[in-house]
Amino acid sequence: MRRIITLIFPVLILMGTINAQQQLQNPGFEEWEDVSIGTDEPVHWSSIKTSDNLVLNGLAPVVWGRSSDAHSGNYSVNLFNVGTLGIVATGTISTGRLHSDMNPELGYGFTDPDDDRWHSVFTDRPDSITGWFKCNPAIGDFGTVKFLLHTGYAELPGNETNYIALAYYELPQEEITQWTRFSAPFVYSSSGNPEYCLAIVTSGNGTQAIHGSTALFDDFEFIYNEASVDEITADQFHAYLVDKQLNIKIEENSHDLYEVSIIDINGRSVLETQVKSGQNTTINVSHLQSGFYIAVANNSRRTFTKKILVN
Repeated sequence: MRRIITLIFPVLILMGTINAQQQLQNPGFEEWEDVSIGTDEPVHWSSIKTSDNLVLNGLAPVVWGRSSDAHSGNYSVNLFNVGTLGIVATGTISTGRLHSDMNPELGYGFTDPDDDRWHSVFTDRPDSITGWFKCNPAIGDFGTVKFLLHTGYAELPGNETNYIALAYYELPQEEITQWTRFSAPFVYSSSGNPEYCLAIVTSGNGTQAIHGSTALFDDFEFIYNEASVDEITADQFHAYLVDKQLNIKIEENSHDLYEVSIIDINGRSVLETQVKSGQNTTINVSHLQSGFYIAVANNSRRTFTKKILVN
């Protein structure tokens, strides 16, 4: 992951951001580069083979690649889980740097403010993140999208001190063969402006990932000054707290079954259950610490998200 810095580029970027809101660099994975690991990485993104664990980098498998199956342009990124050394390496790329460990529970992504290769400067406050995907997960697995806005040094998952906002999305647990758009709201936990954006995109469920899962991603985009995802779905997806009881209802008459996850600001699932649309469901969340969470309800047809605050 290289960062080319010249005198003219910052001037052009500054002129552009005066009249335009910020977007990711290389959001459609059109640019790739040789980083001397035998396989190109997308420019401004990094992988487990360029992690901060130099000993493991040589042993780590390749879990990403450039695909000509693109939503737009020429390329997308293809992520895939690979089982090796008794461990499943999750297909992962990040706009920061990855910390790898033989114990997957100790792995994380991080922003290094002191090194241009491992941070993505970002100072706006978007409403949501959108993008396009295809996926073919192993049974019981699913890919994830996490975008963290923060100040200073930050890890994901990690200490929440510098967190400004988090957007989280789970891909469906079934094969999706057509390019499909997702949208996830940013849950803001601070009124301040961020300094950096740390994105971590995977083809599997973190440390619980299963060998063989694959996912394609393309065309990430920040959405500004528009109705956020949970405003769009507010009339259909209700999730609110009363006396430590989370009340959930999906306004559909089909009585479809939905998988519901409560996600903390680190992007970790802290509660999972099932609900049927058209019915009221009450869940005891007295064990959850105070803070912001995201309620995610999904099935094979659609996904709902809602911001909730536990006091």
